[in-house]
Amino acid sequence: MSQPSSADLRRSVLATVDLLRGARFRYMIIGGVAVGLWGRPRTTLDVDFAVLTDLEGLRRLSEQAKHHRFRIDREWAEWNPMARETQLRLIHGDLRIDLLTPADEHDREALRRRRVKAWHRRRLWFVAPEDLILQKLKVGRPRDFEDALSVFETQKGRLEEAYLLRWGRKLGIVEELRYLRRSGLDRG
Repeated sequence: MSQPSSADLRRSVLATVDLLRGARFRYMIIGGVAVGLWGRPRTTLDVDFAVLTDLEGLRRLSEQAKHHRFRIDREWAEWNPMARETQLRLIHGDLRIDLLTPADEHDREALRRRRVKAWHRRRLWFVAPEDLILQKLKVGRPRDFEDALSVFETQKGRLEEAYLLRWGRKLGIVEELRYLRRSGLDRG
């Protein structure tokens, strides 16, 4: 896939939101697009959504997506049999759209705490900055740590520290949170 333009990204995000709203699914934008809202914008080759649904809901979304100019990424589904039950990958234009169901209690709590934000003259649901930091630290890849640090530095002074610590303990990522704080203080 080629590098999508910002117009392609906007069109794909808004088309996905329209699909999810039309199907009456609770959603929030996560991943790189959310990092761009709460932290420092960066290039992304895909768009990630958390969707409050189950396997049957993903199947219904898959059927509805076909009628809204989305393609189902069947090759991805074939190569990722375990993920098929918790994730649907769509293609819109040149962008991959990943629709993920909640993997744990924190993901369900994050969907309850989502925030509505203006984005390209529309009001969309985004993951709260604290939950984005926690999600990125749960994954633990270097790019995810950089994303978490970006959000932490940009939102410093506005984050619910007690919430971060409570979930950090539950998720077993307290040391990662401490390291994030130290890194943010060193750079800021």
